[in-house]
Order: sequence, then structure tokens, then C-alpha cells
Amino acid sequence: MKNGPNNVENNGENNRSTDEKTPLFASLDYPGTRRYFAGLVLSMTGTWMQSIAMAWLVVKKLGGGGHELGLLQVFQFAPILVLGAWAGSLADRVDKRKFMAGTQVILGLGALLLATLDFSDRASMGAVFAISGVTGLANAFDTPIRRALIGDLVPKSSMPNAMSLNTGVITSARVLGMALGGFVTKFAGTQWCFLLNGISYLAMMAALWGLQTRAHTSAPAASDSGVREAALHLWRTPALRVSMLATSLIATLTFNYGLTFPLLVEGVFKRDADGLGLLMMLTSVGSFVGALVSAKRTRPTVEVFLTGALIMGAGCLGVASAPSFAISNVYVVPMGFGGGLLMAQLSGMLTSLSPSSMRGRVLALQSVIFLGSTPIGGPIIGTVSDQWGARWGVAIGGIAAIAATAISYRPTQKARRNRQAVTSSPHQVP
Repeated sequence: MKNGPNNVENNGENNRSTDEKTPLFASLDYPGTRRYFAGLVLSMTGTWMQSIAMAWLVVKKLGGGGHELGLLQVFQFAPILVLGAWAGSLADRVDKRKFMAGTQVILGLGALLLATLDFSDRASMGAVFAISGVTGLANAFDTPIRRALIGDLVPKSSMPNAMSLNTGVITSARVLGMALGGFVTKFAGTQWCFLLNGISYLAMMAALWGLQTRAHTSAPAASDSGVREAALHLWRTPALRVSMLATSLIATLTFNYGLTFPLLVEGVFKRDADGLGLLMMLTSVGSFVGALVSAKRTRPTVEVFLTGALIMGAGCLGVASAPSFAISNVYVVPMGFGGGLLMAQLSGMLTSLSPSSMRGRVLALQSVIFLGSTPIGGPIIGTVSDQWGARWGVAIGGIAAIAATAISYRPTQKARRNRQAVTSSPHQVP
């Protein structure tokens, strides 16, 4: 007879305390994760290089401002808002490795097309928006499938650690990619960032090729139900409901670095692309440390998630009020730390509190809320930055993160008291 879902993997899990620590790189004991993360860090380094170059291309070469950067985010992330949930349902049914290989090809070709247009001085705002729309469509499918694939490489007991390390890998790539992107953009040109990003997708393709073994092949989900089931699961699980509602506000108004930082660096601090790269790099250093702190915890919690949100909000307000570029460099580190901590905790909760057959859909709903909210928040923050300055664009994000923390605090404490009551009551003698 087959074991029930996750029974074997969950043995002993319930006996662990929420404060118990786990080895920092525990999930790297599995060969598949080592190979996968190696390919991911190289590929994501190119992606972050392109993000610097894209913003600088729009602002400096094509003469855009906050409005144009907001529209760029609409084209990049609207496909996730529209198709992300369905893509997550697909992720629970297809061979993730093969499907992801296809999305990597599309993303690589998009980067190479941008490089070709930029090298030939034919880049235009319309072309940038069109290519961003196509690659955004590919990302709508790639993001949930890529994240769900991680769960197929480790047992359930190691999923929170693996998801936290995934956040750490992406943010470490961001550190390197932002620094390289700023340097290459200033001294060689944006076109070289696009070219290097296109080439970097070969690393991810090689990693996926190395996962062609039975042990790493994803089995189709047993459940045939759709996204509604996953949404109901999120709503009926108090920790996930509180965290996802808070994330919706933070993602919409706070995670807009790609829009506010170029305007802040170029318009307020009068720095070049290397200044933008430095600011983004330091933010990513903070995010990386936050992800590592999360990875040390055996069980993610809402309380730690909200702590990250509060730190991020305070950091944003510091950046918004910084009198100089040097002072802003100090504040972006805790801002990034809070963002990395809250996102790693959320990913860990989603994977550990959801059945494996639903993992792709649940992670896709996270992507819809986190990335799909950008087409809503991006134009708002872009308009605010154009009308009142980039400082206000950053400040609104800080206020939103602190407000999300305050709103979520009471239901979190109520749920915690309920858990304690349920835990203690069976052992009381009448």
C-alpha cells in the first residue's frame, strides 16, 4: 500500500520547535540542488545585469521618466498577473524540467534581440516594451515552474531550507549582477549587458540537462482540481492568509526598486549607472543576509515574516530621507535585509504548509501577488515620483510596509493564542 501524502517526509516534523535551527546549507546535501543552484546563480546574474541596463536604456538613452518605467513594469509583469495562477496549475501537471527548458530559450532569445537592437542603435521605446511583453509572458510560466521544481529535488523536511537558499541564491546573483550591470553599462554600454544575459541562459540549460535522472523527474500531480483549491487552501490556513494579504500591499507599493532607484540616482543624487549598480548591489547584500537568517530556521513563522516587513519599511523611510548618496547606501542594507527575510519566510511557509500536489499552484499564486501586483503599483509609484519626486516614491513604499505589519499584528497574535490553547488543552486534567 502506498504511503499517504508526505507521511514519510513528515516523520518527526511535528516534534520540532519553531525556534530549532537547521544547518545553513542542509539542502545542498542533495546533488540535484547543487547542480540546479549553480546554473541558477549564473543565469540570474545575467538577468540582474539586464535589469540595470534596461532601466538605464529607458531613462538615459530613450529619454524616459517615471511614467515610462512604470509602463515597462506593466509589460514585464502583467502576464504574471493575468496568467500566473493558471501557469501554477500547469506546473503541477507537466514535466517541469522540459517545460522550463523551453521558457529559458525564449528568455535568452529576447535578451539577444535587445542586444542586437542596441548594438545597431535601433532600440526604441516601442521595441523595448514589445520584447518585455514577450519575455514577461515566458516568465509567467517560468517563475512558478522553476520554484516548484526545487521541491522535487529535496524531501519535504528540507523544503523551507531549500526555498530560503533559493532566495539567497537569487539575491547573491543580484549582488553580483547589479554590480556588474552598473560597471558594464557605464564603461561598455547597455548592449553588452543584454548580450551577456542572453549567453547566461546556457548555464541554466546545462543545469536542467544534468537533472535528467529518474530521481529528479517530476511526477504529474494526482489532483485534477485547479487554482480555486489552492486559493481556498491559502485562505483557510491562518498563517498563509495573513502573510499573503500583507504581501499584496507590500508587493504593490514597496518592491519597486527597479523604478524608484534609477530616478533617485539620476535625478536626486546626480550619479551615473555605476551609482545605480552600487545602490542595488547593497540592497541585494542585505537581502542575501536576510535569506540566510531565514535558512537557519527549521520552521518559518508569520512573526519573523512581519519582523522583516517592519525592518524593510523603516529602511525605505531612511532611504527616502537620506541627505546624500552615501547615507542612502547605509539605509538600503537593512531595507534589503527585511525584504529578503520576509520573502524567504513566506516561501518557506507556502511549501511547508501545502501538499506537494498543490505546490506549483500555491507558489504561482504567490508570484501573482508579488510580481503580478507590479503592473498596478508601478504606474502609481511612477506617477508619484514624476509629480512629487523619487523620494516620495520610496517613502510610500516604506509607509505601506509598516502599515501592513501593523494591520497583520493583531490577527497574528490571535492565531498564536489559538494554537497555544489547542496545544495545551488535551494535556490538562479535568
